[in-house]
Formats: sequence, C-alpha cells, structure tokens
Amino acid sequence: MGLKLLRRIGYWVDFAAGILGAIAIASMTAMLLRARSTEIIAINRPLKYSLIAGGFLIAAALAVSAILRALKAIRESMEGRYLVFETPSGPVSFRAASVEQAINRTVVAMDEVSDAALELVLPKGAKVPAEARLRCRLYDRPNLLAIQDQVRAAASDRYLEMFPGQEPLAVRVTVERIVFETPGPKAVPPAEGQPASEASAESLPFRPQYPVGD
Repeated sequence: MGLKLLRRIGYWVDFAAGILGAIAIASMTAMLLRARSTEIIAINRPLKYSLIAGGFLIAAALAVSAILRALKAIRESMEGRYLVFETPSGPVSFRAASVEQAINRTVVAMDEVSDAALELVLPKGAKVPAEARLRCRLYDRPNLLAIQDQVRAAASDRYLEMFPGQEPLAVRVTVERIVFETPGPKAVPPAEGQPASEASAESLPFRPQYPVGD
C-alpha cells in the first residue's frame, strides 16, 4: 500500500471521525434538551441551556472542521504537485507523479530490488523536491547495506540525469521486506497510460550496475 493511498485513507478516516463525533455530541445534546427538569439531577435550568448551547456549538465546529479538511484534501489531490525548473526560455513544470514514476522504474529495474515505491517531498511553496522517500523490498543478498546505498544512488543519479544542474536529491530509503524467493526475469513496469506489451519491449534509458561486496 503506497504512501499516497495511506494519506488519502487517513484523510477520510479523519473526516468520518469528525462527523461521527459531531453526530454523537448533537444526539446527546438533543436528549438533554428533551429531558424534563425533574429528570436532571442537580442541574438548574440556566446551566441546562448553557450545556445544550455548548454541545450544539461543539458539534457544529467538529462538523465544519471535518468538511473543510476533506475539501482541502480533495483540492490538493485534484490540483496535483508540480516541479518547476527555471530555464533560459522560462519556467517549465513537470508533474511530480510522472517524475516519481520515472525514477521508480529505474529502481525497480535493478536486479536486487523486488518492488519499490518512491515519493518526492515538496514543501509548501517549494519548486523542487527537498528529498525523496523510497520504500522498497529487496531480494536476499549479501551486504544489504551496500545494496541500499546502490538503490539510493540509482534514484539520485536518475533525478540528475533527468534534470542536469540541479542539487543532488537526498533519498531516504526504507526496506519494508527482504524477499527470499528466487527472482525471475525482470519485467519493465509499464509507463502511465501505456499497455504492458509495449512497455516490455521498451529498454530503460538508465540502468545502473554496481558491484556488490560480499
């Protein structure tokens, strides 16, 4: 499960929790409103109405806050994220998802990597990524620390190959799993919107080969 999917799930869980909390508080407040004075022990009439008003205000605030957070998440997902590079002819924008896919294809093509998912971290207002977060599964090999260094270098080199002259990309690698099965032939992951049959015949423009020490 990718980081983006987890983030979307988190947004909707937060939204549901806010709405359910608002409904629960509103329901309890409505029960208090319908209750007769004799059924409320040690609570006088002014305090009762203060509690009712406060309950409805809290419920409304929770509901509005949950809706605003959900709208913000939807807007961000629709707008997308873009890298902006200055060129002599003017700024050029690249969709971050496309850059992530290109770098990820290079990493997945490595013989030592079973699977990978890369995400570029773009701080608010930034034009270029501050770092890349790479979650991967590696095949069982000697010296896995050296392999993760190769994975990091492959991702950073691919970024610099795509955008020469930029600052080296800091890559944070997390190994989610060590795969003990014997790997089969490497299949090139299909590009976005490209049939798998066409992708399998396409050669990668960049595939680093690094010796692994024992």
